[in-house]
Amino acid sequence: MTTNNRDGFYKLAPAFLTTGEGELVRYSCGLILDAFTKRANEAAMVRFPEYGPEDALRYAGRDRGIPRGIDEAAAAYATRLLDWLDDHRVRGNPYMLCKQIAGYCNAAVRVRTVDQAGNWFTRERDGAESVSFATANWNWNAAITTWARFWVIIYPTVGPPTEPWTATDTWGMGYKWGEPGRTWGTSATLDQVATVRSIVRNWRPDGTRCECIIIAFDDASFDPAAPEPDGDWQLWSTGDPRLKNRLATARYWAGTET
Repeated sequence: MTTNNRDGFYKLAPAFLTTGEGELVRYSCGLILDAFTKRANEAAMVRFPEYGPEDALRYAGRDRGIPRGIDEAAAAYATRLLDWLDDHRVRGNPYMLCKQIAGYCNAAVRVRTVDQAGNWFTRERDGAESVSFATANWNWNAAITTWARFWVIIYPTVGPPTEPWTATDTWGMGYKWGEPGRTWGTSATLDQVATVRSIVRNWRPDGTRCECIIIAFDDASFDPAAPEPDGDWQLWSTGDPRLKNRLATARYWAGTET
């Protein structure tokens, strides 16, 4: 904390306030003024992520609609928050959705989106972007052809271990159903799944619905040139034999209804 008020008064105050008991009174008043000055300065700096205190980042991120990434360092998060206006200016763009997911994952992930018509948008691990238009080769469920549906595919880093999540927690591993904070199939926590879903909901193209979020642990899977869904991937019940058609190398999270 600065001492401007406490030190400055020595040059301005009369002698009875710079010596003896008078000095103690003047110093106490200066101390309070310095504290108020520091508080006012910090309050003004909170809106600048790169200069404000670290505990203010969560509020800046909330107001700007950009959640902090998994184990993301404060400096890195503050840098991402600086782009919030530019990012929101193109919210609804598939590439921006991919960018926000990659930022939250805080790892060199590849992110793809594909819609009902087979339009593919890819953000590579190094940030490079590519598109494949209307290949009409995505057939999640042949019985449903709603045009506004799309899917998000997240490829963790090439491991082991893979980041930000690993494929784990399958039936028979001894975990209890409903154990707090755990999810089946990946090391992701419930909060992390909820955050990814919220990012998809907030940054998706307007008027569309994410049908499913796929975590693909095989880099070669879901290739835009030859994706795997064969029209029977909608059902998830373990009693339905068609579930076997889904890739065992991927995990599937519910998308967003709205």
